[in-house]
Amino acid sequence: MTITLIPTAPGLHLQSPSLSIITSPTKLVHAFKSPQSPAFPDPSKYLLLTHHLSTKSKCSPPPSPRLPPELFLHIISFLTIPDTPSPKDIYDPSNLTAICHCSLVNIFWLHASREYLWRYVRLGGGRRGKSFVKLLQHYTSGQGSTLPTFAPYVKRLSVRESRGESWDPKWLNAALPTLAGSFPNLYSLEAERITLEYLSSKSRSAFMEGFKGVRNLALGGCEFRTTLEMIRFIGEFEDVESLTLDGVRCDWDDIHPKAFGSRADNRVVPRPPRKLRELAMRGARTRQVLKWIRMAMKHDGARAIIQVLRLGALDIKSAPAVGKFLKTLGPSLKELHLGFDATFIEDGDEIVSHIDLGYNNGLKEMHVYGLVIPSLPPPDPSDVDPLPQPPQLIPLTALLSRVCAPSARVLSMALHPADLHALVSMDFAGLSDLFDSKPWTSLENVQVVVANEDDGNMGRSVEQKLAGLFERGVLRVDVGFDDRVVVSI
Repeated sequence: MTITLIPTAPGLHLQSPSLSIITSPTKLVHAFKSPQSPAFPDPSKYLLLTHHLSTKSKCSPPPSPRLPPELFLHIISFLTIPDTPSPKDIYDPSNLTAICHCSLVNIFWLHASREYLWRYVRLGGGRRGKSFVKLLQHYTSGQGSTLPTFAPYVKRLSVRESRGESWDPKWLNAALPTLAGSFPNLYSLEAERITLEYLSSKSRSAFMEGFKGVRNLALGGCEFRTTLEMIRFIGEFEDVESLTLDGVRCDWDDIHPKAFGSRADNRVVPRPPRKLRELAMRGARTRQVLKWIRMAMKHDGARAIIQVLRLGALDIKSAPAVGKFLKTLGPSLKELHLGFDATFIEDGDEIVSHIDLGYNNGLKEMHVYGLVIPSLPPPDPSDVDPLPQPPQLIPLTALLSRVCAPSARVLSMALHPADLHALVSMDFAGLSDLFDSKPWTSLENVQVVVANEDDGNMGRSVEQKLAGLFERGVLRVDVGFDDRVVVSI
């Protein structure tokens, strides 16, 4: 008996001789070809390492067992991202070593692993950002690597400028010309701590031209000279569907209603992205941005139809602009997130007076964050017959009472009570009566997050106070840290 080894294509030496990943090459390639993903190599071009036993017997050896390619893809996807990923899991997966091991099996496993290895990329100042740029240049320059570049697999990119004084060298300013033109399938871009004034003209042009086709754009802690400069910057990204502005800083300047025009004219205001469907803002120039979009909608009809609106740190200054914007959106709004802070205790009545949700009769989901419930003052021992304390958070009841959406199905509230006594002082009686009337009778999911640690009394108190929802089986009470955020970047 002799053993004959048939040579294989380079890169397949780690494949087990008893397994074959090729059962249907046509089906496999079809499963991976999509507008957002590069085509995988045809697996039928590569031979698998097999053992052939040559004997004088006329009996042929039994065929090697074959596993379907879907099973291998399931293995890789199982190793990558958990069912409920956090930003840390997405950008820094704990099982990165296992995914890298999968990429060493053969060239098919390499491409399948690259889908997850390079899908999310986060870069900051220092060694990590500079090393990534060098690696990217190594692949794109055509020198040193025999494998195709990994750049087409990058779908979500997060870049953060290094801290320091304005005269300190900035790594992102030097890296932007390389980064901006390297990712043909980039879908989402997050940019943090960028000051547009500090970017060179080359880096600024590369940023707006190379990332022009992204669908999700998020700016966090960025700085512009004026509101008009910020608006002109955003207006360059015509295909953006989701826009997030978190802590963006700029000086205020007003926008004239007749200032809209083409982007070729620097004297006019560009229109918002025509495909914009989701808008999230916190700590930015909320009034000016909402006024910009609202005037453009009136000027062009329904150019940008916002379906999801997320507003954090809502205060008395921005409430009038928010009310006008919600009225302009009308029934097109499907999902609303409102985040308040401690000022809602004193200014809640005036804030709510500007917000009328009766115009948004297409609303399906509503989420309220940051409802602080302070401790009640101690009773006066000298008062023989004290008057009962008025319930707290009555403005919340007034806000929800204006909802006239028959399709409302989901409601969530984040409560921050100082203690149990403060929690039970909330206007639960008014909320209970409200939830027993239309349109809230069609609710399918009501989540109440009590952001406080206790021995379980707070959760039971909420269930007792909202007994109607609890009996209908739609109430869920979570006690502890509220990990939900109205704006995420």
